[in-house]
Amino acid sequence: MARQGWSMSEMEIRRIAYLLSETDLVVAAIAERMDCSKSAIMSINRRFQIRDYGKHRNRWNVRPAIREERDDAHFEKSQVN
Repeated sequence: MARQGWSMSEMEIRRIAYLLSETDLVVAAIAERMDCSKSAIMSINRRFQIRDYGKHRNRWNVRPAIREERDDAHFEKSQVN
């Protein structure tokens, strides 16, 4: 059962954002994995505008800028090493 009345740590929020942007897991599976509610997952999705459901519940598109930001960060890290 999800935790009610608990705030999420920054690390948990980042992990959820990662799962939303990089996996094909549905919201219910992410919520179960992270031990929180589906509405908390959707709230994070709205906050960071990661997935665009386009009035569908079972299909979505990941916002292109999310993938580009991740790829840029990975490129910068590889250049430093």
